[in-house]
Amino acid sequence: MNDFVFGPGIVLLALFVVAGYTIYAFIKASHLERMAKIEKGIDTNTPSNGRYLELKLGMLMVGIAFGLLLAHFIEKTLKIDEVVFYPSLMLLFGGISLIASFFWAKRLQKNK
Repeated sequence: MNDFVFGPGIVLLALFVVAGYTIYAFIKASHLERMAKIEKGIDTNTPSNGRYLELKLGMLMVGIAFGLLLAHFIEKTLKIDEVVFYPSLMLLFGGISLIASFFWAKRLQKNK
């Protein structure tokens, strides 16, 4: 067999298997959580963890955009032709923005 086709094929297959299992686990956990709420008599129509979702997503997008911009600036300024800056800075600033949104939402909730 051709190693070039076999290698990416296995990786692609593993990606789909992991994605499918993740979706299955999420749906199963959501179902179990809903059943536990029904047993305890808690209203299941109210979303439990969707608070400040727009704030979290907005700050995540700003963080990723800032990471992309900074990676491009570093690449052009230092004339380094490495692609590693882009995903690493996107993840770094995306994570920082999610942490910041957590504390911001916590402060907003405290002020209510």
